[in-house]
Amino acid sequence: MKRLLLISSFVLLFASGTASARRLQVGFRGGINTTDYRFSPVAIGETQFVTGSSRAGFETGFVLRLNLSKFVHLQSELNYDFVNYSIRATRANLQTDVRLRSERLEVPVQLGFQLGIVRLFGGASFRLNNSLHSSHPDLLKIRFDTENMAWMGGIGLNFKHFFLDFRLQGYPGSKHNNIFESNGIRQKVHIRSNIVYGGSLGFFF
Repeated sequence: MKRLLLISSFVLLFASGTASARRLQVGFRGGINTTDYRFSPVAIGETQFVTGSSRAGFETGFVLRLNLSKFVHLQSELNYDFVNYSIRATRANLQTDVRLRSERLEVPVQLGFQLGIVRLFGGASFRLNNSLHSSHPDLLKIRFDTENMAWMGGIGLNFKHFFLDFRLQGYPGSKHNNIFESNGIRQKVHIRSNIVYGGSLGFFF
């Protein structure tokens, strides 16, 4: 997996040795995201947890795009994402909203198709690092996926040196579990949905 990640991350840099400035584009992107994070109500000890409301986060990153032809390109990014979650905890009729922030360093690698100003893209996103911060760490901490790869895709619009992207990223399949820890008790929880939706604006230098 590490070898695949290195190859994916630097394949465009390798190609730059023979690519013209017109074919190789270097840029920057930034935007906001939100999550669809859902699970069935679960009790851990005397506390019950349910899905909370969606919260906005933000993301930023560098972009490297290699135009293979007028219609096809490869793109790699180095992104730093702040993804926010909200979970409601109830104990003895006392409700507490637990806010969790996941800070992630990720490298998406995507294949894109250009149709006029419209761009369709998809690929894999490799997670290099993930740190989690909880507003009530004694009440709830979550160990997210041990998987370090997710699938992503979306649609974008190109305007000369600027581009606008709308994308989603998630984990396919039904065997998707996280570890919830509350007051020293750990429990595996089946996650019904864990999708990150994002919109960003970027430009090429």
